[in-house]
Amino acid sequence: MMIQNNREEISLALGEAVLDIVQKGQEVSRENLARTMKYKAEKEADDERLLYYWKACNMLI
Repeated sequence: MMIQNNREEISLALGEAVLDIVQKGQEVSRENLARTMKYKAEKEADDERLLYYWKACNMLI
């Protein structure tokens, strides 16, 4: 169950990043996804959610 929750949260974080990129009219690339994930992580106050951003960003590298 924990692994499934992690996957869902990571997928949600990546989906939010893709949406942000598309709304800005930018190309969806690994570089732009990683940059957006880093920006979102820096703004995140929830430690658990921050961890999901970090995991998602590491998956892109």
